[in-house]
Amino acid sequence: MIGQAEAWRMGADTWTALTGAMGDDHWDKPSTCDEWTVRELVDHTLYWQGMAGRLLSAGTQKGDDWNTLHSAISAALDDPACLEGNDERFSDMPRHRVFGLMLTDLLVHSWDLATSIGAEIALPEEAAEAAMFGLQRMPVEMLRSPNMFGPEVEVAADASAQNKLIGFVGRQP
Repeated sequence: MIGQAEAWRMGADTWTALTGAMGDDHWDKPSTCDEWTVRELVDHTLYWQGMAGRLLSAGTQKGDDWNTLHSAISAALDDPACLEGNDERFSDMPRHRVFGLMLTDLLVHSWDLATSIGAEIALPEEAAEAAMFGLQRMPVEMLRSPNMFGPEVEVAADASAQNKLIGFVGRQP
């Protein structure tokens, strides 16, 4: 299985391709996330990827654009030590677990964005597997708490890693 750094980079490439394909007419469309437009979905994703940058001490600032976040986080991930230790901002959770949630956020919202704008989406299988590996090691009560993930949607045992991830977080693949 690939590591979180490589999985994040794969997810970031997917996000970059999707946002690059967006037209002006996409921004105000409803998204797959209840009560959010596509613009709000993108803003949410940028906010949490900015948090990922701060988690990794990548020098990111609130309000940074995607290209800035992408470059800074990629550079920070070149040093495996950036994922070591615990983070007091997240109840002293291990930094690699917090980053795993941010990886999941990037992948799932890439799927949400593609679905919302009618684009084809194929999350990198290895990245989806890495995200699932991390999620399966998190407390279920935390994952299913308000503002996290909905109830799991069952998928076939032989479903793709993408569909397993999407179903796990409560979306219908």
